[in-house]
Amino acid sequence: MKRLPILFLILVFAFLLALPTLFPLAAANTSAPANATPVRNTIVLQVSQSEDDTSVPLDTNDNRDDWVYIRVGTSLPRYVNGLRFQRVTIPPGSRIVQARLLLFKSEWHTGFPIQLEVRAEASASALSFADSNPLANERPLTAASAEWSIHSPPTNYEWFESPDLTSLVQEVINRQDWQSENALAIIIKSVEDTPERHYLDVQSFDFSPLHAPKLEIVYETDVPVPTSTPTITPSPTITPTPEPGRLAIEQAKDLQCGVRLSGDTRNWDNNVTTYTACRPAWPETGPEAVYRMEIPFDHTEVQVQIFPTDSAQDLDIFLMTGAYPEDCLRGENATLSQSDLDAGVYYVAVDGYNGAAGAYTLTSHCTTHFENSLYLPMMLF
Repeated sequence: MKRLPILFLILVFAFLLALPTLFPLAAANTSAPANATPVRNTIVLQVSQSEDDTSVPLDTNDNRDDWVYIRVGTSLPRYVNGLRFQRVTIPPGSRIVQARLLLFKSEWHTGFPIQLEVRAEASASALSFADSNPLANERPLTAASAEWSIHSPPTNYEWFESPDLTSLVQEVINRQDWQSENALAIIIKSVEDTPERHYLDVQSFDFSPLHAPKLEIVYETDVPVPTSTPTITPSPTITPTPEPGRLAIEQAKDLQCGVRLSGDTRNWDNNVTTYTACRPAWPETGPEAVYRMEIPFDHTEVQVQIFPTDSAQDLDIFLMTGAYPEDCLRGENATLSQSDLDAGVYYVAVDGYNGAAGAYTLTSHCTTHFENSLYLPMMLF
C-alpha cells in the first residue's frame, strides 16, 4: 500500500512528458509562423520648414531656401532643387514598393519639354538646406536615378507627380547607417544643355506649408509600422513679407495688353536697387511698383510706356521673368519694347532712378507674329 503514491507520481510525470506528442498543434502555436506575410505600409511626408526646400541656379550658386517658389528646369541658368523630408519612419531592411514626389504647380512656366534627373542624397540623414550646410548641388548622390521629362504644363494650382523613385529611395534605406526617423533628401537637376528657357515653378514651404512638396512612399516590412503624419506649421503665410533684393511679385497687380492705368510707386516698398542682368549701372533706389503680365502666345512683341505725373521724377521700366535682379530682360527710361517673347508670365517693374518716386500713367501694347508668313500679325487686346 505504501508503494501506490510513488507509482502514481511516475505516471503523472510520464503524461507531462508526452504532452507535445499528444497535442502537436497546441505546441506549434506557441511561436510565430516561420514564413510570415509581409506587411505593406504607406507614409506621406511633407517639407515642414523653410530650410528644407531650395532652388540653386548653377551660374551664381546662391541658395534660395527662402524663395516662395521652387524653379524646376532651366531659366538660362540650370537649376538644382533640394527637397528634404524629416522623420522618415522606415525601418532598416524594408523593401520599397513605390515612391513618388508630389509638387503643387504655381502660375507660370516657360517652354517645354523640361528634362530632369532625380536622385537622392547619399547620406544616413540629410542636413537641411540652410546657408551653413552644403548646397543642393554639392551633396553626394545615389547611384540610382530617375529620368523625368515634362512635355506639357501641369494644371495651375493642382498637384502633379514625378516618375517612380523606388530605386533611389531603396538605395538610401539599404545603407548600413540608415535608421528609422532619419531625414531623406531628394535632389532634382536640370540636364538640358540649351540656351532656351524650359522651366516651371512650384510652391515652396515659404509660400504655403499646405502646398509644400510631398514624398509618398509605399514599403513592406515583416511587422506593422505606424503611419507617420507630416507636421505642418499652422497659419501659412500666403503673401510673404517684402524681401530686400527681390520684387514683391506676390503683390503684383494685373497688367493686360492694350490697357492704360494709373499708379504711384510711393505706395510700394523699395526692395530692389540694382537690376544686374539688364541695367547694372542704374541706381534704382526708389520704391518699385510691380505688375504681372501673362502672354498667351509665342513670338509676341510687348511695348510698355510710362508717363510720370511729375516730369522731375525719373521713373524707369523693367521687364522681368521672375522676382530677382538676374531675371531682368530689359530696362528702359520711358518706352520699353521686347520682341519674340515666349508664352508665359512676365513682370513689369516701375522703379525710381536715384530715389525717384511718384504717380504715373502706364500703357501696354502686344502684337503676336505667327511663324507662317501668310498670316498677318495679330493684335492682342
